[in-house]
Amino acid sequence: MTGKEVAILALERKKPPRTPVTLIAGGEWYVHAAGQTFAGIRSNPQKLAQVYVEAFRKVGHDLMWPGAGLLNYPAHFLGAPLRDDSSDSPVLEGAAIKGLDEVDSLRVETVLDNPDMKSMIEAYHLLADQIGREVLLIATQWGPFATAARILGTEAFMLATAMDPERVKKLMDFSTKLNWAMAERIMAHPDLAGLNLSEPVASGDMISPVTFRSLAAPYLKDMVGRTRRAGKYSSLHICGNSLPMLDDVLDIGPDCFSLEAKVDLKAAKEKLAGRVCVAGNVAPSGAFWSGSPEEVKREARQCLEAWGGDPGYILTVGCDFPKTVPLENVRALMSFKDEAL
Repeated sequence: MTGKEVAILALERKKPPRTPVTLIAGGEWYVHAAGQTFAGIRSNPQKLAQVYVEAFRKVGHDLMWPGAGLLNYPAHFLGAPLRDDSSDSPVLEGAAIKGLDEVDSLRVETVLDNPDMKSMIEAYHLLADQIGREVLLIATQWGPFATAARILGTEAFMLATAMDPERVKKLMDFSTKLNWAMAERIMAHPDLAGLNLSEPVASGDMISPVTFRSLAAPYLKDMVGRTRRAGKYSSLHICGNSLPMLDDVLDIGPDCFSLEAKVDLKAAKEKLAGRVCVAGNVAPSGAFWSGSPEEVKREARQCLEAWGGDPGYILTVGCDFPKTVPLENVRALMSFKDEAL
C-alpha cells in the first residue's frame, strides 16, 4: 500500500494498516535542504518542483503540502513588497493596499497573469507528474482570513475587524475569490488531490470565537464546499489555541483538521474523533528542532497514545518548523511509518 493510500484511509476515517506520518508545511526546510533561495526558484517551475521532489525522496511523506513557503506571493503580486533572497520563508514588508477603500481596485487577474504565479502553478503540476501517485498531494495556501490580512496588512486588518466589519467582508469576498481561482488551477491536475487552508491570523490567540464565527468561518466553509464539489479533499490548519473553535471546525466540515502543538490532543479527540480526521501535533520548535531523535520519538509516542489507535489520525508536527531542524529528527518522526496498528 502506498503512502498516498494510507493517508486517504485516514482522511476517510477508515482504519489503515499503520498510522500515516508526514510533515506539514516545511517550505523553507525544503528550500534550505536543496541549497536554494526562494528568489532563485520562484520563476523556474522545474527547479521549484525539484525542491519538493528531493524533499519527498529524503523524508518519505505519506501526505505533502506543496506550496509551503510560497503563500505570501499572491499578496506580493498584488503590490505588497516582499523579501525572498534566502531560504527563509518569503516575508512581506508592507501591504498591497493602504485601506479598505481600495478593495475595488484589486483584480484576481493581477495574480493569475503574473509570470511567477504561472510558473508556480506549472511547478505543482510537474511535481504531481513525478510523485503524485506515491504521496497524497494537498496544495496549501493561506485561508481567506489570512489572505485578507496579508493584502491589507495584519495590524490594519485586525483593527478593521473590530471597527469596520462590514467593509472587511468585502475584502473577504475578494480574498475568497482569489484563493479559489488559484486553487482551481492548481487542482486541475488529477494527482493534486486537495487543498489545505492555513489560518494563522484566525488563531484563537488573535481573535475571539465570535469574530472567527462571523468573519472567518463562512468563507472557510465556502472554500471547503467548493473543494468537495470539485471531488477533492480539504484540510484546515488553525494556528494557536483552536479549542474554542472546534464546533465551528465541524460546521466548516474539512476532511482533515491540523492542530498546533499547544492544543491538547485528547481534548480535541473528544470533540472531533469520528467526525473529522485530525493531524498533529508534535511541537515543531521543541525537541523536533533542538533535541535528540530519541526525544522526538518520545513526543511522537505521546501523541499516538493520546489518540489511542482509532481511525482518522495523521501523526505530524503541529505547525511549520525551522529550516535548521536536523534531518535525523525528521527521520525519527517518520520512523513511525514502520509500526503497524
